[in-house]
Amino acid sequence: MKKLFLRSILILAALSVAPGARYAQAAQDTPESVAKAYFAAMQTGDWAKCANFMHADALASMKRTFNTVISADKTGEAAKSIFGLKSAAEYAQLSEAVIFERLMSFITGSVPEMKAVMAASTTSILGKVDESPDIAHVVFRTQIKLSGAEMNEVDLMSFKKQGATWRALLTSDMEEMFTKFAEGMTRASKEEGKNKGAERKP
Repeated sequence: MKKLFLRSILILAALSVAPGARYAQAAQDTPESVAKAYFAAMQTGDWAKCANFMHADALASMKRTFNTVISADKTGEAAKSIFGLKSAAEYAQLSEAVIFERLMSFITGSVPEMKAVMAASTTSILGKVDESPDIAHVVFRTQIKLSGAEMNEVDLMSFKKQGATWRALLTSDMEEMFTKFAEGMTRASKEEGKNKGAERKP
């Protein structure tokens, strides 16, 4: 779990340091231009802006994933600590974009190493592969040198057509990280509930 979480953070950091992007590029309708604007938003930690570049399908999937956590947590602590809610009932009222923003803010705020990883990372966009008229994959190379360790790999991020433009889908690493994180939170909540139940028994 720890290794997966760290690798996911490295991938997120790698995505965030793509050079030369500006927010205005999002208005262009190519996967590369939207990818650059997306990466620029990540570089500054502007998760609200970043959510604007996410595909609606990806955001909806993430909301469903964490609905499991919120529903399983009878204490309401997950809703409060992760999403800043007063009660679990408020979760359904949040937009998918706000959920993404608050979740990513929680994750990066909980991992102090994130800034160091970002500073030690360089990313080069290598090109684009079209899978279909509505699906494209932006290929990039990641290099991270930190504390004597080095990571160098080629990865990709998928984009799907949404209206007249393109929007990002979750990478496999991000999907796995969110799923494992949600599963861990759900287990922890259930165990806490059992412990409290045992304490109430005479």
